[in-house]
Amino acid sequence: MSRARRSAGSVRGPSSALTSFLANLGVEPSAQLTTWGNTSAINATDHAPADGPEVMDGIDPAGSVTARNVVAGPSRVGEGTPSDHEDDVAPPRKRLRGASVDSEDLDADFEPKSGPAAASSSKPAVAPTDLANIGEFMNCGECGKRFTVTAYTKEHPNQPMTWLCVDCCYAVGVDPFAKPKKAAAKKKAGGKEDRGKVVHYETRKGATPLGDICIGIIGRFIEDVEQLGDIGSINLDKVCRIISKSRRLAPETAALFYSADRQELSMYDCTNLVQDSYISMAKLCPNMEYLYLNLCGQLTTDSLISWSKTFKRLRRIELFAPFLVRKEGWLPFIKSMGKRLEGFLITQSPRIDLEVVEKLVACCPNLTELRLCEIGHMNSDFLRPLGKLRHLTLLDLSAPGTTLSDQSVIELLEDIGNNLHTLNLSDNPGLTNEIVPAIATCSNLRRLYLKHLVELTDDGVAQFFRTSLSPGFETIDLEKGHELGDGALRALIAHSGHSIEQLNLLGWRKCPADALAELRSCKHLRELNLGWCRNVTDFTLKDILEGCNEIEQIRVWGCNLLSDAVPRKKGVKVRDVVDSGERANLVKVIGIETHAI
Repeated sequence: MSRARRSAGSVRGPSSALTSFLANLGVEPSAQLTTWGNTSAINATDHAPADGPEVMDGIDPAGSVTARNVVAGPSRVGEGTPSDHEDDVAPPRKRLRGASVDSEDLDADFEPKSGPAAASSSKPAVAPTDLANIGEFMNCGECGKRFTVTAYTKEHPNQPMTWLCVDCCYAVGVDPFAKPKKAAAKKKAGGKEDRGKVVHYETRKGATPLGDICIGIIGRFIEDVEQLGDIGSINLDKVCRIISKSRRLAPETAALFYSADRQELSMYDCTNLVQDSYISMAKLCPNMEYLYLNLCGQLTTDSLISWSKTFKRLRRIELFAPFLVRKEGWLPFIKSMGKRLEGFLITQSPRIDLEVVEKLVACCPNLTELRLCEIGHMNSDFLRPLGKLRHLTLLDLSAPGTTLSDQSVIELLEDIGNNLHTLNLSDNPGLTNEIVPAIATCSNLRRLYLKHLVELTDDGVAQFFRTSLSPGFETIDLEKGHELGDGALRALIAHSGHSIEQLNLLGWRKCPADALAELRSCKHLRELNLGWCRNVTDFTLKDILEGCNEIEQIRVWGCNLLSDAVPRKKGVKVRDVVDSGERANLVKVIGIETHAI
């Protein structure tokens, strides 16, 4: 193959990083150099007149041969003896050092050439055309030379539909070896049916559980569900729990739980129910007396107005998160319920204000259960009208928008405290030890929730249990009582140790281990929370497990003195209503890794 053909084909050897860098700056050699004996250009340079310095114009962007001392053609090498004409060759002249890349005069009096096509004053005209197949020849859109098309052939940035050879890619600032970008495949727009499909975020592997299969069948054939006959209230409630747990309680499946003779209804996740679902509920269950709806965020004012016209026997209602119901819905509903309403338990409603509470007290004087939990507008003024509800047995005023004052709570308990069985004043950080004597006068109190009352002291709580008129508490929640210690705990055990079933001491960091070990005398204790009680040890839990015969669950998160040596214990036998059998489970010690297996 001739040298001219090799040059036209642009077959080049590897180039160094410096060569590529200088080529990008437009620096090129004055003559094409090869390593196969073509010394004509070099010899012509050597025999040039010596007057005036020689300036190296540049370096071949595609080759690595940059000096004549690397020429190794057969005319210079082979016999091992000096050439006869060695004396005739003029000694190499000292070349002028080129400007450094970092020097300040790099651009002074120096105009770099644009590339291989700079030798001609005008660019050859190349007609725009599509890219040929790999291996075929095309004309370069910059220099006009023929080159072989490869997978890396690049389009001219300024002349569309013309293509560049490797040399010209460097000249115009294009990386000739950059991988071509693949066009992203267009996503096919799905049909109307595909867009309507709901993709569940949870993906399960393995066989589908039998319960899910049954629920799916019931959901598909909800119109023929009457053929199943009387499922029974207990089993129907279990089905509702299973459906709610997987968040599949929808307007279609909710119809399974509606019937004209239904008096009690509990739905545990109403997230997917819409306004029409609640209106249909009232029309299909006109004899409803007890209603519990959890996560009913889509319950609207219109739905509640519809209930006021349809529910003629409703006696107790419990709603969690009815955000959208405004005052215009609460007022007519309360008025329609009247004296038959016995339970009004609402959690997380930012629309209830003082006017609604006053209407509730005026229209429903027979209330026995009242919960106003996490009410945004609630403050101490709400407690004044509540003093007229003399029949209250359950009162929950936890987490108000503005903390309640000691005086307002004391005045309220003086009016209604005698009949209270359950009192919840949690998340009122402004309450102090001053309310303790008023609570101690509640002689029928069985369940007390005072968590997150950070102002309570050890002496104040201990005095409360010493003076309390209650015969014994079943549930006590004193979570986050950071200042409470052994004095309060020993007084609690002395007062309610014989009756306590649920006890929450989370955050009692100052309580010593010996005082906690005295909980072994609480024979009926079933659930115990000792989270973040820093002094709990393995021996403390051992004493509690051995002494509490009915213990079922102990929480010990944050107890860093515990080890994996905490003993296990068989729990009490629990009689199952469904299978009429008895089973003995291990006591759950939650917070220890080995007990989670």
